[in-house]
Amino acid sequence: MTRLLTAEFRKVITLRFWWALGLAPLLIGVMSGAISMPLISAVASDSESDEIGIAVAGIGLFVALGSVFLFAALFGAVNAGAEYRHHTLAGTFLTTRGRDQVVGAKLAVTAGFGLLYCLVIEIVSVPLLLIASPDEFQVDGTILGVLAIGLLATALWTLLGAGLALTTASSIGSAVGLVAWYVLGEGVTRLILSGLGLDAVGQWLPGSVTVAAFIDVVDDGALDGLPGWPLSLFVLALWAATACGLGWWATRSRDIT
Repeated sequence: MTRLLTAEFRKVITLRFWWALGLAPLLIGVMSGAISMPLISAVASDSESDEIGIAVAGIGLFVALGSVFLFAALFGAVNAGAEYRHHTLAGTFLTTRGRDQVVGAKLAVTAGFGLLYCLVIEIVSVPLLLIASPDEFQVDGTILGVLAIGLLATALWTLLGAGLALTTASSIGSAVGLVAWYVLGEGVTRLILSGLGLDAVGQWLPGSVTVAAFIDVVDDGALDGLPGWPLSLFVLALWAATACGLGWWATRSRDIT
């Protein structure tokens, strides 16, 4: 298994897409943090409320986390589906004892890189948050909770993307589907469900439970009966597990030529 993990790691770092996809959310986080600084100055001059200033300062962090979920999912889809695209999966299976170990190693390495994406984003974003925030701001349990949820949610979104690519055997199609769902699809789906009187169903969609987890940590009780962060992350894990499970089954049963 160690050799498979090493092989999967080398497959990733020998290609360019892993750092290209990681660079985008990093730039987005830095730019959003820089944009929020003049807003903080304006708020500070017009209001004496430190809470408003802290909320504005958090814009960069939350925008960065929101973008890293998408790009981590895209990385998962591209990395998991790359061997289908380049028709190298048959050779990979021939050099191992079974398909299960290959899929397991691929998912593990993919999730690890997703965690790395988020870790880098947080290392860059937190100092910007400290610089931009009022002097009374400090890294407390709430901020640590946000960072911890960000790491876990990023890993789950990465696995969701990887599972989707393994299920469809298409990295490009999965990537396009993820972008469409993340940007517009889930919002449209929730509107349709709301119109049908099924808004309670929409709150369990992957993007919705991710947002709910952060809201619950930042403002306890603000969800008004909606699932808190433990249940929200559990549901997101179920989405990721379902995608990976389907991808695992499809890869095991698919005729690889």
